Parts: sequence; structure tokens; C-alpha cells
Amino acid sequence: MSELQIGVLILGGGVIALVFGFNMFQEWRFRRRTQQAFARPQDDVLLDVPKNNVRDGRSDRMEPVLVDADFDDRDDDAEPFEPQLPESAAIAPEPPRGAAVRLEPMAAAAEVPVIDEEDDAELAMDSADHQALVVAMLDPSLDFIAEVLFHEPHELAAMPRFNVGKRTQLIGRTERGLWKVAEALPGTRYKQINISMQMVDRSGAVTEQELAAFCQQVSRFAEDHDAAVSFPQRQQKLVAARELDRFCADVDVLIGINIVPKAPVEGARLRSFAEAAGLQLEPDGAFHYLADSGNTLYSLVAADQMPFTFHTLLDKTFPALTLLFDVPRVAGGVDVFDRAVYFARQLAHEFDAQLVDDNRRVLTDAGLGRIRDQLLHIYGSMDDRGIAPGSVAALRLFA
Repeated sequence: MSELQIGVLILGGGVIALVFGFNMFQEWRFRRRTQQAFARPQDDVLLDVPKNNVRDGRSDRMEPVLVDADFDDRDDDAEPFEPQLPESAAIAPEPPRGAAVRLEPMAAAAEVPVIDEEDDAELAMDSADHQALVVAMLDPSLDFIAEVLFHEPHELAAMPRFNVGKRTQLIGRTERGLWKVAEALPGTRYKQINISMQMVDRSGAVTEQELAAFCQQVSRFAEDHDAAVSFPQRQQKLVAARELDRFCADVDVLIGINIVPKAPVEGARLRSFAEAAGLQLEPDGAFHYLADSGNTLYSLVAADQMPFTFHTLLDKTFPALTLLFDVPRVAGGVDVFDRAVYFARQLAHEFDAQLVDDNRRVLTDAGLGRIRDQLLHIYGSMDDRGIAPGSVAALRLFA
């Protein structure tokens, strides 16, 4: 064998190893993001046994049980589950095999306000609506807000960074008295900077130690700029945060519907069907059905958590799929759940599959109907609390 042939073999082997290593890295990154998002592996909320909560990994945090003890057909009095779909989606329950279903996007979920900070938009900044949007970015019911007041209008050479485990945000009041997202811009001088730290998210409520560290860092920033600082009453905010976290734990539910086919699903065929139904492949390795706002309404993943990539969808098959519905983050929740169930049924028909729970028990119309009833209860609780599903507050709390 010539040196050229040996060199080509070595080069080819190196390319193969590089591609394999890249795929392994993509899978590792996907699994890490999944673990960060949901803190620990969790059971499907369709099971009728206590399950781990989405929010964190503490043993005292349990997910609400969504369904009664029975999933079989013995409940003869139960009303059949019929998703309430708009006319545009009212397609025959059993379409011909291979037919794709296109669902129209739902109404956009509420988004965190995007503030226009261009210099030529200064007139817009003067409007009362714009000012209200900026101030509303810091929410006293969700945030611990420190107020830093400068003795003279002050230009920031650099933005402060706070080493805390929760989301922080800064807004500033300029020397003209206008509120804007705080930035270190030449010529922009602030009379006041408000610094917030979010008190609750899916990792739980802020701890006393975390809050003390945040206050210490803000105080150091104020001292470095010869400014005065004031804080809310810490203990009251900690108590409120723990109570809010308990409420969030009660409604923080992730529904997963498993689609188990008789034969593994070919990746290329799955991609074609998902995209025809309006889903798109996102960097997290899942197909997402998005609202006009860009927020996810529901998503489709491999049941074994293998990330979907253009490479894996070309040459791999998938023994089972899971449709995920993140209950508190979805605006128009029950209607979207109906659409998600409808899409799951289309998947089941297309790939000759069954809808099952994690114990491989078939999900009946009655069982799905009971889940829908429980969702109505959860969303009612959120509305009573003033945290609308899919709202800015919900997207922050359940992130």
C-alpha cells in the first residue's frame, strides 16, 4: 500500500472520528440543557402516582397529580374527550395516511417588553405608555428592587455585574427624568438606577444568603459611585417569595404524551410530517410549535431524549416520541392543549402508534378529558393569583 493510500485512509478515519465526536458533543449539550431546564429527571404527569415537580430537585417538592386512578375504559359515565378545535383545524379524525395537518398559529403570548433605545426614538421615550413599559420591567411582586440615587447626574463608565443565581435587571432615570434600560453610553447621565433581582424561578425561591449577597454587591456599587441606596424590607420579601414559590410549585406542571409506534419512526419521515404540521426544529434538539410571539406552545422530542439534528433525522429511527406541553408558560392554555392532543393523534395515525403513559397504558378519551378538567382548575388558580398563563410574569417565574 502506497504512502498516498495510507494518508487517505488516515484522513478519512480522522473525518469520521470528527463527525462522530461532534454528534456526541451535540447530544451531551442537549442533555445538559435538558437537565438545567428541569433540574432532575422527572416522570410524566400523566401517571396516577406522585411525581417530581418541574421546579427543582428538593425531595419535598411534588408535582400535582393530574388524573384519577383509572385510565381504562371502565368509566362508562365519563364524557368522551373531544378537543375544541377551530374550524380551520376541524379535519376528519381519520385522514388518509400520509396526509399532513397544518395548524394555524395561536394568538401571541405576552412577551417581555422590547425597549427601543435608539437615539432617534427619544420622542417615543417621552410617551407615558413607553415610560410605563420600562418601569413595569421591574415588578415588585416578583423582584427585590434596590434604588441607587446619585447626588449628581452620573455617567456610567461600565455596567455593574452581580454574581447572584437569579435574574437581575437595571433601569435608569436620566437627568431629563426619563426611564430607560440602563446602559453605559457616553453622554447618558443618570439620576437614579433601579436594580432588581428576581425572587422566584424554577430553581426555587431566593435564599436569605443569596439576598444578603445581592444587597452587599449593590451597596458596594453605590459606594463606588458615591450614591445612596435603599432596599425593601428583606424579611417581608423573603416570606412573600417563599409563599409565591409554594403557589408556583402547585401549578408548575409539564405534560408529556408518549407516542409509541409498532415500528420505529424514520427520522426523515418524521421531519417531513412535523414541518408540514407547522413545527420547526430548534437548537435544543426538539421540534417546536411556536406562537407568533416566538414562544413555544408545545414541542416534540424523542422519548429517549436523543436530540433531533439534521444528521440524526437523516439516518436514525426513533422507537418512541413524546409531545410536551409546559402548562403555565402557554397562553390560551386549554385551547392549545386541545391542539396538542389533536396533533398527537395525527402522529399516532400517521405512524401507526398508540398514545400511552410511561407505564405503557393507553390514554383513553376519558383520561384525556380528566386531564383537561384539571388544566381548567390550574389555569383558574393562576388567573385568581393574577399570573396569567403565558404572561410576562409567568414566563419569568417558570423559566
